[in-house]
Amino acid sequence: MTLAYSLTDISFYHGPRKSLEVARLELRAGEVVALVGPNGAGKTTLLHLMAFVESPASGAIQFFGARVMRHNMLTCRRRVGLLLQNPYLFHTTVLSNVMLGLKIRGISKHAGRSMALEALERVGLAGFEHRPAKLLSGGESQRVALARAIVLNPDVLLLDEPANHLDRQSVVRTREVVLDLNRSRGTTVVLATHNLAEAKTMAGTIAHLLQGQIIPGSPENLLSGRLSDSGSLFDTGRIAIRLPARVSDAKHLTVDPGKIALSRHRPASESPNTFHGRVVSLAAENGLATVSVEAGERFQINLPWTSDMLPDLRLGQEVWITLSHDGINLF
Repeated sequence: MTLAYSLTDISFYHGPRKSLEVARLELRAGEVVALVGPNGAGKTTLLHLMAFVESPASGAIQFFGARVMRHNMLTCRRRVGLLLQNPYLFHTTVLSNVMLGLKIRGISKHAGRSMALEALERVGLAGFEHRPAKLLSGGESQRVALARAIVLNPDVLLLDEPANHLDRQSVVRTREVVLDLNRSRGTTVVLATHNLAEAKTMAGTIAHLLQGQIIPGSPENLLSGRLSDSGSLFDTGRIAIRLPARVSDAKHLTVDPGKIALSRHRPASESPNTFHGRVVSLAAENGLATVSVEAGERFQINLPWTSDMLPDLRLGQEVWITLSHDGINLF
C-alpha cells in the first residue's frame, strides 16, 4: 500500500491558539478522502499543510514516502493542486489564468494553450477562453480555478468546500471532473467539507475533524461527559453508557449511527446500553432512513430501506435503542 500522506504529531497555531493537533493521519495514494467537520474545525488549515503552503509548528509530514523538509518543499508543492473555497483569478482572460502555472513551469506557449483548452473543455467551459475572468459567475470562476489546477496533472488534488456557494450544475460538473481524474489518472483527492452527505457521495474514506483533532467514529452521535465506575462508565449527566473496556481518560464519546439497534418493543433481554426513548424526526438520505430518537440524549440511527422497522415508525412513537459495543469510540 502506497501512502500519499503520513502525518505524525502535527500541531499548528494561529497566534497563541493551537488550531490543529493531529496525532496520526494516513491517506492512501489513489483514494478519494473527505475531511468533514463544522466551520472552525481545522479543515482548511489541514489542507494548507497538505498543500505545503504552510508548515506545522511541530511534527512530521511524509509525502509519497519522503519526509517533507525545507529543501524539498517546493518540489512537493508542485505535485499538489489546491482549489480554494474562494479562488482568486487574475484580471486577465480565462485562458491566461489557466495557462499561468504552465508558463511558470516552462511549458511552451503553443503546448500550454492546447493543454489549457483541453482542461477548460473538461470542466465544461469550452469557448470561454477569451472571456475576462472578472466577469464570470461564482460557479464559472470555481471551474476556471479547477481547470487551472488539473491542467498541471497533479498527483494530489485538494479541494476546500467545493460545493459552497455554487449552483447545482457547477457542483455536479466539479464532482464529475474530480472523480474522473481519480479513476482515469489515479489522482489522490482530498476534499474538505461540512456536508456529510456530499462527503459520502464522493469519498471512499471519511475523516472527521472537531476542534482541530481527528475524532474516531462518526460525529452524528457525539456526546460529552466524564468517566465513572473506575473507567467502565461514561456519564453524560443524562445517561450512563457502559464501555466495552475500562479506559483511563476520555471526555467525548461517539456512537456509530449504523451500530444502534432500534425496536418498537422493550427487548426481552436488555443490554446495559438499552435506552427508552421517542422518535423525534425521520428523514431520507443516500438510500438510508435516518431516525432521530430522544433517549436522555438525542441519537441518530441509520436504517436501510429494507428494514421492517420503517413502515410503522411515527413521530412521537415510543421505541427502545441498544448501542452496540463495537460502535462506541472515545477520545
